[in-house]
Amino acid sequence: METAVRSANGTPASTDAALLGLVSAVACAAAGSWLGFSFLSRKRRLPVAGQLFLGVLAGCAGMVTWKKRQAEMDAAHNLIDHVHDVRDARWLKKNPVAYG
Repeated sequence: METAVRSANGTPASTDAALLGLVSAVACAAAGSWLGFSFLSRKRRLPVAGQLFLGVLAGCAGMVTWKKRQAEMDAAHNLIDHVHDVRDARWLKKNPVAYG
């Protein structure tokens, strides 16, 4: 059973792309920070194989994020539009405008 979410403008948006983008971004950030800590730390360094593994993991996560950038950008634009619509609706509720 496939789960679909409707975006603010009513078009169905797949949660798989958003979840994949989130996981790849978190993996890239974690691998990059761990690799950076390993390079900058004097006492505890990772072996070369560990550094290579983290570099490959960060590269793969970056590649997946780069391939899905258009879908992520569209999802971000839809989210921003929805936030603006909700903000405007709340403002109009608090400050009714009398035309005429």
